Amino acid sequence: MLKVEKRYTKNIGTLTCEGQERIFQTTVAVVGAGGIGGFVIEGLARLGVKEIVAVDKDVFDETNLNRQVLSTVNNLGSPKVIEAEKRVKEINPRVRFQPVSQKACLENLPDFLGRADYIFDATDNIEIRKELSKFVQDTDKVLIHGGCAGWYVQVAVITKHTPSIERLFRDAGDQGAEKVLGNPVFAPMLTAALELSEFCKLVSGKGKPLAGKCLVVNLLTNEYRVFEF
Repeated sequence: MLKVEKRYTKNIGTLTCEGQERIFQTTVAVVGAGGIGGFVIEGLARLGVKEIVAVDKDVFDETNLNRQVLSTVNNLGSPKVIEAEKRVKEINPRVRFQPVSQKACLENLPDFLGRADYIFDATDNIEIRKELSKFVQDTDKVLIHGGCAGWYVQVAVITKHTPSIERLFRDAGDQGAEKVLGNPVFAPMLTAALELSEFCKLVSGKGKPLAGKCLVVNLLTNEYRVFEF
């Protein structure tokens, strides 16, 4: 059996040593470093991935303090990806981090995400989500989608062999539902946790990932539903 550093011993049992080794060799990209993305980046650093590419053009402001784990009263006005880089270095210096303080669009996705094995959708912009879906379906990459608003969470996995994410947003506009429903901290926290669990299943080969399926959670009524899209 392979041995892992002491910091990762609590992963073993859920993950195998071989699964943990595969995580060590994995490069991931996170599009959006705010509510969901901040928790995803935190989790990836603790899991011990090889490299994180974080894409976000925004800076922190006071409206982020209710839910974005990387925001503090001391870093308001600072670029989110730069603060994410500082946090990752504090948690796990062996994880390489590439901050990209630009807006993701279809034209630049190959430059930002080309070497990533897995891509996390942590944005609140539906148009960018559609572009990410097209990108992974034109390549051999995997998109782990997560979205939330109010009491509601959804997570899905998109590959070249699944339908496009557009099926989940047929009647939606460019902006997510949080503009109407708000976004308390528990929603992005849970969304990130579910995305990270999908990532661990995919990398380790355990369980049944949500490929071509969407998990929808209604926290107000404690309902968890999975459907094909």
